[in-house]
Amino acid sequence: MATLQDQLDEAIAARHAWRTGATRSSVTFGDRTIQYSVEGLKQIDAYIAELRRTLAGTTRTRNRVTYAVPD
Repeated sequence: MATLQDQLDEAIAARHAWRTGATRSSVTFGDRTIQYSVEGLKQIDAYIAELRRTLAGTTRTRNRVTYAVPD
């Protein structure tokens, strides 16, 4: 089983390969074609950020917004 650091290294390498054009941007299976887009890159970036947070020991929290309504 790969450690979190190994997963992070692989994700960064995959992002680098994609950005430099070393990987395909589209794949065809019979009559289906899948094209990678900027959305996929955003997902890779989010995954890398999640792995970095996990390795750092921090969790993603959202602060609640409270509204003060005058009487």
